[in-house]
Amino acid sequence: MYEVFNVGKTILLDGKPLSLVTPAGVESWIEKGIPHSYRYDQVRDPLDGKMKYRCLYEKDGADVPFVLVNDPDSGDGRVILFDQKPDQDSQAQ
Repeated sequence: MYEVFNVGKTILLDGKPLSLVTPAGVESWIEKGIPHSYRYDQVRDPLDGKMKYRCLYEKDGADVPFVLVNDPDSGDGRVILFDQKPDQDSQAQ
């Protein structure tokens, strides 16, 4: 099981920092053919206290995982949370 901590403005996963990536950033990886993988883990939504799912990406050559966030220019820049675990088989990588 993964331990998730929010230390100030840094999000930690098992004591290591997470990087941020937007959906557009993931699309860029796909367009450039950059190998990556993703998984979902369950976290508590700080706004409503309910358990939800977030998406974590690992990219070849990166030392830390990336958490999927909204674009701060067009949204709130928060971590994207899903009420239900999305079907990974139906999503393109």
